[in-house]
Amino acid sequence: MATIDFGLAVRDAALIMNEPSGEVVAAPRTMVPAEVPAAFSAGLEFINRGEALAAAECFEQIVERNPDYADAHVGLGIAYAIHGRVYQALDHLEEATALEPHNFFAHFKLGQLYFKLHVTKKGYEEMRKALDCATSNEERKLVGQLIHQERQYEKKRLNRPTWDRPFSGRTKWLLAASVVVPMFVMFLKFYVR
Repeated sequence: MATIDFGLAVRDAALIMNEPSGEVVAAPRTMVPAEVPAAFSAGLEFINRGEALAAAECFEQIVERNPDYADAHVGLGIAYAIHGRVYQALDHLEEATALEPHNFFAHFKLGQLYFKLHVTKKGYEEMRKALDCATSNEERKLVGQLIHQERQYEKKRLNRPTWDRPFSGRTKWLLAASVVVPMFVMFLKFYVR
């Protein structure tokens, strides 16, 4: 099985920019027991070896004991996404962004999953948030590369409807007619003789 590097790492403290003063301060982090880093590292090892179910078990144990630990939610979201449990992956990645709004990897992985699901509007929103949370040039490069790659894919694929605009009056009339006319024809065929 191919080795997959997701760029997820145990962080000691999330650094965020304090708007008014411009100084860098540590974001409040949840205190975690000593066994969590070992289980977290084991989960990352399983992900890197392509063993998503084993990784999910490690991260599930961490989330069960520490539901406010955002990095464990990110790891669990990645493991679920690899295993194809998309809705659960979305739930955990969204939970991680809610727990730590300044968590770069939570926004980055959520945006990446949205891109994989072809929900590009939400993907770009999450990438913008990830870029706002980026603390290094490497993180900014990751976002830039993923956005560039997504734009290349967009050029090659068909445009899909986003369903975020209401139907026009003509479209509503055509939809109604496409339902009513066949029903009327069936009525005439079976009940009128």
